[in-house]
Amino acid sequence: MRIALLGGTGNIGEGLALRWAPKHDVIIGSRSAEKAEEAAAFCEELLLEKGKTCELSGEDNIQAIADCEVIVLALQYQYAMPTAVAIKGKLNSSAIVVSPVVPMTKDGFLRYEPSQKYGSAALEIKNTLSDNEVVSAFHTTPAARLLDLDDKLGLDVLVCGSEKPKKVVMGLIKDIGGLTPFDAGPLEASYMLESITPLLINISARNRIKNSSIRIVGQQIK
Repeated sequence: MRIALLGGTGNIGEGLALRWAPKHDVIIGSRSAEKAEEAAAFCEELLLEKGKTCELSGEDNIQAIADCEVIVLALQYQYAMPTAVAIKGKLNSSAIVVSPVVPMTKDGFLRYEPSQKYGSAALEIKNTLSDNEVVSAFHTTPAARLLDLDDKLGLDVLVCGSEKPKKVVMGLIKDIGGLTPFDAGPLEASYMLESITPLLINISARNRIKNSSIRIVGQQIK
C-alpha cells in the first residue's frame, strides 16, 4: 500500500515510517522537501542497521500525496488544519485520511480543546476534506516507542470511522507488530479518543512516568 505521512519529519511520523516501510511504499511529506528527504534517509539507515529493506522517499506535502491510498496527518492541530486545506482537491477521491490530531491547550495542565463547531479534530478535518473518508487513530501510541525498533510495543490502538475505511486502517495497524486495533465506533466518537491524549500526558507528568499508553482488558463474549 502507498502511504503518505504528512508532517513525517516529526516523531510520530518517523515512528510510523519505520514501522510501515518494510511492508509498504512510504512517502514522508513535509513543507520542505529537503527535510522530508533527510527524514527518509534517516529512517532508511535505521532500518538497514536492523537488516530490513524498505521503500522510503521524501517529498513536499503536495508531491507526497500523489497516488497515495492512505494519508496520515502526523501534525499538531495548528498545522494539521492548514495542511488539510492545502491538500483539498489534490487527493484521490478514494484516499483514506488518518487523523491522530489532538487540539490541546496548556493552562496549568493540558486541556483538550477542540473547535466548538465540530467537536473534534477528526470531524473538522472531515469537513475540510469532504470528498475523502477520514479515520481517527494513534492518539495513545507514544511516538518514542515507535521510534525504538527494539520496543515490542504491546499496545492497543482505538480507531473511529466508517466501517470500510476503518477496516483498512485497522489492517495497517496490525501490520505494525505489537499493536492491536480496537473498533471504537464512528468518526463522531473521535472526541473521546482525542481527549485521552492530554489525559495520558497529564498522568505521566504527575506520576513521573513516560510514554504512557492504554490496554483494553476484558472478557471475550462468546
